[in-house]
Amino acid sequence: MLRIKIFGSSNIGLYLYATNKYLLYHSAVPSKKIDLVVEELEVPSIKLHLTDTLLTAPFIVGNSNGLLVPDVFEDFALEQLKRDVNDLDINLAVVSSKYNALGNIIVANDNGALISPIIPYRLKKLISDVLDVEVSTITVGRFSYIGSLVVVNNRSGLVAPVVKEDEKEILEDVLNVNLQEGTVNGGAEFIKLGLVVNDYGVVVGEDTSGAELMNISTVFEGGY
Repeated sequence: MLRIKIFGSSNIGLYLYATNKYLLYHSAVPSKKIDLVVEELEVPSIKLHLTDTLLTAPFIVGNSNGLLVPDVFEDFALEQLKRDVNDLDINLAVVSSKYNALGNIIVANDNGALISPIIPYRLKKLISDVLDVEVSTITVGRFSYIGSLVVVNNRSGLVAPVVKEDEKEILEDVLNVNLQEGTVNGGAEFIKLGLVVNDYGVVVGEDTSGAELMNISTVFEGGY
């Protein structure tokens, strides 16, 4: 497990996104930080060259089969990304929607995907085709920003304590994971802000408390 800050912040999930095939990060993140993250997660890294924002992960969602990005990225950033993922043998789709923070409204792994009810139905098939998984609709704690409240790999996951029991059962069933409730960065329920995982490693925000670290370790490293 790796504890870090990026740009002086423990909200590392704003700048990093990982699957079992790739790590996406903003090009402004220092290379020494990325080297540490790559060592922990054991996947190749891909820069996102964004000039209008430092934020990265809230806009994107993917798994080992594919990657979805919004159409708000600059053209040169999209062209560079297409070239970079070409060798990874994954699908890439640019999504046109007024809800461009895809990572905040979709949860996905290699087993399935769950989308917020605010996502237009017309996009459900596209998401399924690109990620090559079954897609279902859900809320978490009756909130629509589900991607902010859940972080999973292909075996297990952490979900915010606001989750309802029926939602938890659906999450576990569609994603084929065991879920544990918890927080990051000293009590934050927006788990994605402070936690980046794949099947090979765990990266957490530096402000994550000892009790939270123990819980996260049990979930992702202890075969929960």
